[in-house]
Amino acid sequence: MTAAVAPRKPLTRTRLIGFIAMGFCAVGYAGFALALGAGKLEYLPMTQAAIIAAVAAVIGEIGLWVGAGCLGLTLFKKRKALFDRVMGRKPAPSEV
Repeated sequence: MTAAVAPRKPLTRTRLIGFIAMGFCAVGYAGFALALGAGKLEYLPMTQAAIIAAVAAVIGEIGLWVGAGCLGLTLFKKRKALFDRVMGRKPAPSEV
């Protein structure tokens, strides 16, 4: 009997770091929007809201770059392995 659901891919360290970083990206940008919204609605002074929003935006941007780098690296490794199999090349020895 075959399984109806395909087995899940193992979550490697690089992919785990990438997904966590994308979570920080989402939280950072949401904090940015909330801080600016709180400043506009006058729950916070606008200068304080702008400082909080700037810090949150930097956290979001760092998460975006780290997440994109890690997840892009995993795609690059898979694509390189596919090309190696198709072209008949031996895979490079792993250093890990």
